[in-house]
Amino acid sequence: MKSIFVTLIMLLASMSALADQFCSGFERGYITGYMQATGSSLEPLVPLCPLQPLKRLNDPQSDFEHGYLIGLQRGMSAKR
Repeated sequence: MKSIFVTLIMLLASMSALADQFCSGFERGYITGYMQATGSSLEPLVPLCPLQPLKRLNDPQSDFEHGYLIGLQRGMSAKR
């Protein structure tokens, strides 16, 4: 029972580390996209990071880059 608990904790910790990279990329991408789309030099408030979608064949391997591309798209389409 104890080994199952330890395994579960390790799995959750590794998933959290991956989510941190994705969310960091999303934040940077959103800011860049928003600033490009609006021509503003002020950084916007970034919305909550979405759950990371499953990667497709053409998606980057890096979780940071994957988050960056999604954030960039959302930032460029954000309401002004």
